[in-house]
Amino acid sequence: MTKQIRSTALAVGFFLTMGSAAAQTTVTQSTISPSQADTVRAVRHLFQRHRTGGWIWTGIGGAFALRIVSVAASSGATDGFSSSPSGTLVGVAVLGGIPGAVGVGKLTRFSKAKEEQTISLYEQSNTLPPYVRKRLKRKHFAR
Repeated sequence: MTKQIRSTALAVGFFLTMGSAAAQTTVTQSTISPSQADTVRAVRHLFQRHRTGGWIWTGIGGAFALRIVSVAASSGATDGFSSSPSGTLVGVAVLGGIPGAVGVGKLTRFSKAKEEQTISLYEQSNTLPPYVRKRLKRKHFAR
């Protein structure tokens, strides 16, 4: 049982650190003004935070799903806990699937490609997409 918990914790830790290992790209200061550079830096910070959150949500969903399946597989009618396949499926879908779907949604909406596309759009037209504009807060900007 302890070995299973350790392996689950190790897998979750692996998934959480995978998202932060990406290399940072820099924007050349000669092509944009200081206020634009501050906004670009804020957009990069916002996207990185949401990608990290996506990995965390996905890891939590995966950990719950693995735990539910492992408990259902190891339980028997003699230990006072019996599970049905439909109950296990509902547990995995609700406790594992919902957080996993939230995480995958964040990873998709705030991917590195979308970040570069958003920054390119901002540098060309000085506008941000509505989903980025409404999420930018003062904490994302440098002080």
